[in-house]
Amino acid sequence: MEDYKGKVVVVTGACGGIGSVIARMFAQAGASLGICDIRQEKLDQLAGDLERSRTQVYSAPVDVTDQKHVHKFCEEAARSLGGIDYLVNTVGIVDNMGDVEDLSLETWNSTLAVNLSSAFLLAKFSVPHMKTKGGGAIVNISSVSGMANQLGVMVYSVTKAGMISLTKSEAIDLARYNIRANSICPASVETPMLHEAAGLVGKETGRTPEEQWQYWASQYPTQRFTKPKEIAELALFLCSDRAANITGASFVIDGGLTALLPER
Repeated sequence: MEDYKGKVVVVTGACGGIGSVIARMFAQAGASLGICDIRQEKLDQLAGDLERSRTQVYSAPVDVTDQKHVHKFCEEAARSLGGIDYLVNTVGIVDNMGDVEDLSLETWNSTLAVNLSSAFLLAKFSVPHMKTKGGGAIVNISSVSGMANQLGVMVYSVTKAGMISLTKSEAIDLARYNIRANSICPASVETPMLHEAAGLVGKETGRTPEEQWQYWASQYPTQRFTKPKEIAELALFLCSDRAANITGASFVIDGGLTALLPER
């Protein structure tokens, strides 16, 4: 495991199935953590767990779609922890099904705000602190849905494709400041959000959430979903000096799903 002693990592969506594992693994590697989530009770629990493990933590409930909230969080996290070295954006919502005709403008706008604009805002207010420290790294959690779309979940795919493009722009624009940016593109990950998605899609397909879960898993060459720990391990690597010349890249973790053509 990489050594992050003396480094400060900001993790958004820190109470989520992926974000919480990333935060805990950075803490185990010695980092100080700036964590935010909209869910106060879960955030307090996570912060308490990290502090009991002797991790220095700044936590705050943040609406990541609100520029003022994000700016305040980044400033106070940097002031409390001594700057910002790395940013990991994990925020995402999936309750946004619909095609171009059926999807409401309200759902379109809210999904763009949460899944994409939040990453822009966190970078906007974290990058100045990275510059002050002489460099840093950004890791954005995108999805294989940003590379190939699924039926009826248009806006989710649009936001994840936008995340990949945002990452590339961050990489080329910030390279001169020794700041790198990469994205991780998982397929389905074993998280509560996947269970939620299985329920939502199951309503459309006539399957129970468990049946939908098993149907999805059967489509993977590895016959399983990715574990949050596997995402976290890659995030830690991408922020480390071992990845010093890796930027603007998208890393797929999908059990071979996107390598597979359907039978015909």
